[in-house]
Amino acid sequence: MDILIHRDELVRALARAQGIAEKRSTSPVLSAVLLSASGESLRATATDKAITLIADYAATVKEPGEVAVDAGNFFQVAKVLSGDIVTLKLIDGGKLEVRSGASVFKLNTYPAGEFPVTPALDQSRSMTIDASALRRVIDRVHFSVAGDDNRYGLNGAHVEDTSTTDGAVVRFVGTDGNRLSWAQAPYHGELGIGRKMLVPRKGLGEVRKLLEGYDGPVGMAFGERAALVQYPGVLVHVRLLEADFPDYRQVLPASFKRKAVLERDAFREALRRVSILASDASRSVKFQFSPEGLVLSARKLDSGESRDEVAVDFAGEPIAVGFNAQFVSDVLAVLEGPRVSVELGDALSPCVVRDMDDDSALFVVMPVRLD
Repeated sequence: MDILIHRDELVRALARAQGIAEKRSTSPVLSAVLLSASGESLRATATDKAITLIADYAATVKEPGEVAVDAGNFFQVAKVLSGDIVTLKLIDGGKLEVRSGASVFKLNTYPAGEFPVTPALDQSRSMTIDASALRRVIDRVHFSVAGDDNRYGLNGAHVEDTSTTDGAVVRFVGTDGNRLSWAQAPYHGELGIGRKMLVPRKGLGEVRKLLEGYDGPVGMAFGERAALVQYPGVLVHVRLLEADFPDYRQVLPASFKRKAVLERDAFREALRRVSILASDASRSVKFQFSPEGLVLSARKLDSGESRDEVAVDFAGEPIAVGFNAQFVSDVLAVLEGPRVSVELGDALSPCVVRDMDDDSALFVVMPVRLD
């Protein structure tokens, strides 16, 4: 293998690859990126067995070939290269020679044949969704998915078809038991995911990072136990989780007794200030709703107290309820409209948060008991 590649292109390839590669595996080759040079491109493949990334980058290929090299180590090298053009050459002894400007590195490698093979996926049932719409859906759901891998049925996002006569719509749903969010977007084609298949939290996050900066159609295909996400030059293979997602519709309040409409930015900033003195354990903040406004307050025993007010358009009887400040802040961070609504029942009932200008997402936050 002997190629020339622009340093920025190499750094981009390795940044993506080292984010996927397994860092603490008993199999050292899983920490590597497989570099395959042919035609007019360098293909970089990285995997942790659950997620596989295959991406192509522009390069001048003098001699085709392939080799595997530690992704994290190579990324650190690539970031400090001073020249604009990098030469990658496989030399005698199986080392990868990296030249740029006056710098020369010789990196240890693994035989390409030891790198895991990506399983094939039937793409006969596939869908197309706009990249910006998919980014928005993932942003609004990812934070609600349980981070604990052992939480059966909650450690992945549920995907379902919610199409109407107006067109095909796909919905992603996530919950960790304390909060829930769903977001949806139009698509074309066929959604073929199995009923008991979930998209893992890490897979969602990696797909979201790879979509950054790309605007255009994204193809998605779901097999029996895997999903494929692809757009020009990038392909991501994600192993799905087999689990029964809870019937999330049962926790969606059918009605509400109180409704508050607030300016999103003012609400978010006031909550950010008050939560500085929220208790470390539950991040509990007291929300006092009334026609006069929303009063936010918090107390940390060894630090002090905080209080702030936000103007509100409120309908219903006054109520005091506690919420985890981080859970509410996460919702406000992904909403885009200037106004949000908060629908409330009783002090121990879940609340529903919506963007007043966008009905493509919904958020549920469970209350916490006030001390």
